[in-house]
Amino acid sequence: MHEHSFIQAIISNIENKDNVVEITLEVGELAGIKAEHLKEHLEEEMPWKVDVVERTSKVKCACGYEGRAKIRQRLHDLVVYCCPKCESFPEIIQGEDIKIIKVVYGD
Repeated sequence: MHEHSFIQAIISNIENKDNVVEITLEVGELAGIKAEHLKEHLEEEMPWKVDVVERTSKVKCACGYEGRAKIRQRLHDLVVYCCPKCESFPEIIQGEDIKIIKVVYGD
């Protein structure tokens, strides 16, 4: 299960895990896991309230296009994308990362 590696990476970056009550994540649409799947699996693993914000992609292509990537296929832990204008492989500006935005601790 590739979800496990994403979840373990998030958990390992949180201090005082036992006191966490809520976490907010930003998940790029080009990350290797869909935002709703990450939320579901993290809530199964930890007793936290999990909020997920999906970040749309932004790419820059040699053809001059700058904007959202065209997702061609979503595989197990890989997103295949291209430039929607010329269908070549563009540079990613945003939307491939998973970021911890906020952690709320209880008493």
